[in-house]
Amino acid sequence: MKRRVLPLIVLLSLLIAPMQAFAAPMDMIQSASLPGALGFDLVVLGLTAPVAVTHAGDNSGRLFITQQTGQILIYDGTQLLSTPFLDISNKITYGGEQGLLSVAFHPNYETNGYFYVDYTRKSDGATVIARYSVSANPNVANTAETVLLVIDQPYSNHNGGQLQFGPDGYLYIGMGDGGSGGDPENRAQNPTSLLGKILRIDVNSGSPYGIPPSNPFVGNAAVADEIWALGVRNPWRFSFDRLTGDLFIADVGQNAWEEIDFQAASTGGQNYGWSCYEGNHTYNSGRTCTTYGTLTTPILEYAHGPGDSIGCAVTGGYRYRGTQFPAMDGVYLYGDYCTGAIWGAAYNGSAWTSSQLVSTSYNISAFGEDEAGELYLVDLSGSIYHITASTFSDVPASYWAWSWIETLYANGVTGGCFTNPLAYCPTTPVTRDQMAVFLLRGEHGSAYTPPAATGIFDDVPTDYWAADWIEQLYNEGITTGCSITPMLYCPNVTVTRDQMAIFLLRTSHGSAYTPPAATGIFDDVPTDYWAADWIEQLYSEGITGGCLASPLQYCPANPVSRDQMAVFLVRNFNLP
Repeated sequence: MKRRVLPLIVLLSLLIAPMQAFAAPMDMIQSASLPGALGFDLVVLGLTAPVAVTHAGDNSGRLFITQQTGQILIYDGTQLLSTPFLDISNKITYGGEQGLLSVAFHPNYETNGYFYVDYTRKSDGATVIARYSVSANPNVANTAETVLLVIDQPYSNHNGGQLQFGPDGYLYIGMGDGGSGGDPENRAQNPTSLLGKILRIDVNSGSPYGIPPSNPFVGNAAVADEIWALGVRNPWRFSFDRLTGDLFIADVGQNAWEEIDFQAASTGGQNYGWSCYEGNHTYNSGRTCTTYGTLTTPILEYAHGPGDSIGCAVTGGYRYRGTQFPAMDGVYLYGDYCTGAIWGAAYNGSAWTSSQLVSTSYNISAFGEDEAGELYLVDLSGSIYHITASTFSDVPASYWAWSWIETLYANGVTGGCFTNPLAYCPTTPVTRDQMAVFLLRGEHGSAYTPPAATGIFDDVPTDYWAADWIEQLYNEGITTGCSITPMLYCPNVTVTRDQMAIFLLRTSHGSAYTPPAATGIFDDVPTDYWAADWIEQLYSEGITGGCLASPLQYCPANPVSRDQMAVFLVRNFNLP
């Protein structure tokens, strides 16, 4: 077989990194505390007033969807089942803030089959907390009801409605202040009223329930034993961090401020200040909110804005603890029902900070969490969406190379091409200076720092941003530059796919490596093509499948874009 001599000027050129030279410093690594972009993949549509979605903790992978009209429906992972899991529409009154508001499954549901609902009773508008059980058919519940708690409601609004089992196994209940406006009877601060409170009860003892002995006001005859925290207006949605046990309470404001309250895994007893305060701002200076509990200010708040342009009713979400979207790890998501805005909040070690991540057209009635910790958005208009997240604002989770780019970032090989917002520039061609950084980071790890440059290449002064990386590439025998006399590297020249094959294989196999002779795998790479051996070896090692399947082509002279580069690097260096 005829052997080829690689043109020195070509063989001596090879490398990559992100964007033009001006963007290169970004690829010297950045860390992001919030995702660059959120996406919403449709799971179910055609629902009627969905207000909650959750799981049963039974390893079934099912989602249970609460409709305000009185039904709990099942999405089994492929379809919405036609028969409701539970239908109590004959028991509830529906409209406004009333109806079937949530469901919580017992921590031992898989063995005892118990679950609990919060609904508005048809006969008098009272809040009912009741227990149901699953039938012999895992997709249908028994209709027999055990009522645990009935709380009279003086008005039709501010019913709260959230049920959640805490990490302690107790049932937490969110109760609004009873309604109207401004809490006219001051129920949120009334220690004997269960309205305007977070309650905690033991469903495993007592009849019909027990009081946890560690509830903060047990033994205080002036305070109802069920109270865990007080001073909330309408805690429509709250959630627990499944990793830390911390409690996040989204409390809907009166007419100016929305707030997120926080309770580190603790012994309870907080007073969140309503109606003395709306958020951090005085609302009713004539009232006292320090008599019972520890006055606790919100960790986050936002103003309604002119004409409620920012929002008017906060919907609390969850702190992400899933595994599919590392960019969202530890971020608490919440939104606004009126505007569809969604914020992400992150803790920096001393304080919570929040930024709006996206503006949507959804009427966000709830967020939900599945067994794996993945998050969902509930649109009251009738749909459920799986929330996706990306590190980079210009690389949504639906992008073809999303997982490769995220892996590159997670391994510290790239920090993107821009900040504010953090971007990756996936379709931008890779230049030779950038490639030097990418290759050496892939080979040596994200903490690697090359020796200082000495000035080997005439076109790469020692103070050039990538000079150290370029010279180290030369010292390792991965490149000899793009010209011998004078000695040049051509740092801003775009890397092509044939050059990329050599760069990758030399970095992974060493400078002395010689690939086997080509056999003619690709239609556009004849065996006497200067880089044919390298290209075919890249294919043989599973690092590339070419640029076209039929006929099989490699497109050797095409520039390498940053999205393609991510795939090459992750595969070549087996990045986890």
